[in-house]
Amino acid sequence: MVTIASFASTFFIDEQNNLWACGNNSKYQLGYSCSTSQYLPIKVMENVIDMAAGEYHSLILKTDKTLWVVGSNDFGQLGNGNNNDQHSPVQIATDVLGIAAGKNFSFYVKSDHSLWVMGNNVFGQLGNGNTNNQNTPVKIMDNVKIVSTAMAHSLILKTNGTLWSCGNNSAYQLGDGTDAHKSTPVKIASNVVQTSAGNQFSLFVKSDGILWGVGFDGAGQLGDNSTYTVHDPKEILNGVKEAFAGSGHTLVLKTDGTVWVAGLNDFGQLGNGNNNNIGRFEKVADNVKQMSAGSYHTIIVKNDGTVWSAGSNGSGQLGTGTGLSDRSRFEQIKF
Repeated sequence: MVTIASFASTFFIDEQNNLWACGNNSKYQLGYSCSTSQYLPIKVMENVIDMAAGEYHSLILKTDKTLWVVGSNDFGQLGNGNNNDQHSPVQIATDVLGIAAGKNFSFYVKSDHSLWVMGNNVFGQLGNGNTNNQNTPVKIMDNVKIVSTAMAHSLILKTNGTLWSCGNNSAYQLGDGTDAHKSTPVKIASNVVQTSAGNQFSLFVKSDGILWGVGFDGAGQLGDNSTYTVHDPKEILNGVKEAFAGSGHTLVLKTDGTVWVAGLNDFGQLGNGNNNNIGRFEKVADNVKQMSAGSYHTIIVKNDGTVWSAGSNGSGQLGTGTGLSDRSRFEQIKF
């Protein structure tokens, strides 16, 4: 099972490549033909290998490498040449390797490792050298491995392990030591294997397993026992396999399968049983193989294949079907 958490929706890809979804569907972003929220996961598509979710739009990558889009399109984030919302998935590209969705902009990497972008570009987060919105895909870079996007900035990991950033930089989240927005990607690190963009902060893991962070730290999301903005990337934690950024919280999966959390906890998204922010990383789970961070909720998958959720549940995004109350402890999702 693979999970993808977004603003107020959650998606799951099972071992048979079926896509399931729950939560907010006000813009049809779940890929389901009714705009009502779904409180339990429902099957919405077959033959899916990956998906990415913005605030109200979704990118769906099928096993044949075709890219499909659905949901809100007010900034052209669906890349289909117009700005009309899309109520059912439509194909926009072929031969796609990877995808990423920001709040209202989108990226995809083709099999030749070229990077293509579309959508909102007010801060230059598309990295194409200007700040004009884009409703058709435009190529901006070669030799790209993966991308992570957030509210208005983007992190681009190239095949040689270098990390590049662009977009909003008001909290130094681009990691270049300035607070100037960038419409062209700038190199900020080397030997990077994984990265994640949060709301005005950035995380990346180097090949030695050390987690680095930069940007806004007002809720303690960088886990450095501080609430001061970090202007340059700093080492945070070692023994890290992956790290994921929510709107204001951080999830860390260590190489031993333990999950550690820090930051904003107003909805219980840290899963530690309370609603208090945490400034230093705290262990909350064992035997975890995969996880994802929504804006204000968290999903984890354990080694036994069970899926668990915590945090904000106002639209049913926790997928438990047990009411719309927020959860400060992880509760199992039943399929």
